[in-house]
Amino acid sequence: MGYRKALDTAGHNIANVNTDGYTRQRVEFVSRLGGPQGDGYIGSGVSTSTVKRITDAFVGARIVADTSAYERAAAFEGVVGQLDTWLSDSTTGLGAPLTAFFDSLNDLSANPSSTANRQSVLSDAQSLATRFHSLSGQIDSLQSELNARVRQDVEEINAAARDIAALNERITLATGAAGGQPPNDLLDQRDQLIQKLAGKIGITTTEGDDGSISVFAGNGQGLVIGSRAAALGVADDAYGSGRLDVTFNGIAVTAQIGSGSLGGLLDAQHEVIDPARAKLGRLAVGLTEAFNTQHRLGVDATGTAGGDFFAPLGSAGLGARTNTGGAAIDVGFADVSQLGDADYEMSFDGASWSLRNASTGAAVSMTGTGTVGDPFLADGLRITVSGAAAAGDRFSLQPTARAAADLSVAITDPARLAAAAAGSAANSSDNTNARALLGLGTQRVLDGGRNTFASANTALVSGVGNQAQQAGVARSAQESLLSQSIAARDATSGVNLDEEAADLVRFQQAYQAAAQVIAVADTVFQTLLAATQR
Repeated sequence: MGYRKALDTAGHNIANVNTDGYTRQRVEFVSRLGGPQGDGYIGSGVSTSTVKRITDAFVGARIVADTSAYERAAAFEGVVGQLDTWLSDSTTGLGAPLTAFFDSLNDLSANPSSTANRQSVLSDAQSLATRFHSLSGQIDSLQSELNARVRQDVEEINAAARDIAALNERITLATGAAGGQPPNDLLDQRDQLIQKLAGKIGITTTEGDDGSISVFAGNGQGLVIGSRAAALGVADDAYGSGRLDVTFNGIAVTAQIGSGSLGGLLDAQHEVIDPARAKLGRLAVGLTEAFNTQHRLGVDATGTAGGDFFAPLGSAGLGARTNTGGAAIDVGFADVSQLGDADYEMSFDGASWSLRNASTGAAVSMTGTGTVGDPFLADGLRITVSGAAAAGDRFSLQPTARAAADLSVAITDPARLAAAAAGSAANSSDNTNARALLGLGTQRVLDGGRNTFASANTALVSGVGNQAQQAGVARSAQESLLSQSIAARDATSGVNLDEEAADLVRFQQAYQAAAQVIAVADTVFQTLLAATQR
């Protein structure tokens, strides 16, 4: 019977040579204890102890880890690569319309009385605003796609957890029914599910005495405990900002997820999408504030003092859903040269307000009292508070997040473009203010006097480009590591047809030899019977 089992097992291996996740099986033979005779122990043949899978636990664990790392890198690269394409392409990026806008200002400074030149400035300004809107919309669409993929990943994680829990129950029952023998094909199915789950989220596993495997994610959240599966959830973040939080038992665990495709998506949110949106918005704010300040210093073709060239920008703080007070927060801009690209959290302890960087958690100092006449000033921001806050109330401040989408040209009449210096007569050919507006293109307005508008845009494009390049390198490296781990598993656990064919011949010969032994023994026995009957 032992060699018959070995033949059946070899045939099973051959049949599953192309089955994904199948692990080669092998019959374990043990020598049967011989019986004592007068001149020694006489062996009684061979028996089988078990049919086992040929696996390497260390390689299996490495595949799980490498799968998580690769899928994280691939998901991250997909997001940053798409954003890099939009920002760097001449037909979708900001560089071309920004250059065209300042070129038209150069033409205006050469002939400020030309209506055509004035109209060109307004047309190019509108084209620039449209490009800001387009990029902002593309980032929003990328955000929506990311949110949809986060929801899908969470659904697939929960489905895999349920399937693993169900297999745990089947494996436990099957092992008990077989007297402790492993149900190898069920174990293969569970290993496949664990690897699939690892592709979605970083996990650790522990094996129980009953053969079940418990699966943990993040900082120890139990996705599978024996035959019970828990579920992750998805919810809008605490401020309703458009970002999503992943939850476990109703508690946000987003910050604890760092591997798998879900980890890659969440990392891309905080490391790519949020900073790019803020940097693009900061450029829009800087352009608006600098141009409006200078435009107000000139006079237009009617002799009237210049007003705002672009519509003023600002934002409102997003209150947490748990707030109980009636306070509202408005955010304006006091000094664009000091404006960064961070988001902030502002909180009230019952007596005073405090501000911290949302990414780093570092405290940010504020001056002022928060009133309209004496606003809080911090990092180039002007923050005013109205209404009464309750202790524990929190607000998310995203000063530049919507600025690119909100940028708009405030004037439509070419005559209202203030090209002349204050005091000039109507329809003057004075180009003093036009030259000053043109000069803003080369002034280092942003980043504490380090960047012009063009260099700030270049820094945004190159920064995302570098992230995309690094993400590509990381993805390739992780792909190579995963391929090596899979190759190591296949070398140990994969079915080799030549080896199985050799085993078939070997076991067939052994089976035939055993049958011949039985035939000889039967002949001897029949001879003895015949001799006793004489």
